[in-house]
Amino acid sequence: MKKRFDVGLFMGRFQPFHKGHLHALEFASSLCRHIVIGVGSSQEDGTASNPLPSEKRIRIIKAGIRKARTVKADVRFMEVPDFRDNDLWFRYIMGKEPGISVVFSRNRLVKSIFRRHGITVISPEWHERKRLSGADIRKLIRSGMDWKERVPEGEVKTLSRYEGMVKRAR
Repeated sequence: MKKRFDVGLFMGRFQPFHKGHLHALEFASSLCRHIVIGVGSSQEDGTASNPLPSEKRIRIIKAGIRKARTVKADVRFMEVPDFRDNDLWFRYIMGKEPGISVVFSRNRLVKSIFRRHGITVISPEWHERKRLSGADIRKLIRSGMDWKERVPEGEVKTLSRYEGMVKRAR
């Protein structure tokens, strides 16, 4: 089956990657031959909103999608640091992956930046948004409550290894 796009970008912080992200990634993979997962704010870790370093987030995502086996595209990763200049941020991404022709995001700023540069943007539907938010999952981890059913089954073991990083982040 021919896919509509060759290379798509799925951008997020993934703090942590959860079932809502997986749902959006499955949708993106139905439209693209290749998906670049842009792990945003890659320079930041150890904070309340960004407790996990980018290399740990990538391990977690890989574990989640490997077991799910529902992502039907070639997947690769790009660590994307924050820039004060939106055009510089855009040029950084496109310099690393010049073939990107579509971006999957619900973030207003991300959508605006890519649309301004003529890139197609698709906002995947929310999936269980009231239950699946990174901020809520981080709160559950910090409080010692059950978070495991909110992330893909394959990533539970990997994310469990990093619970302490989430709990210590301030």
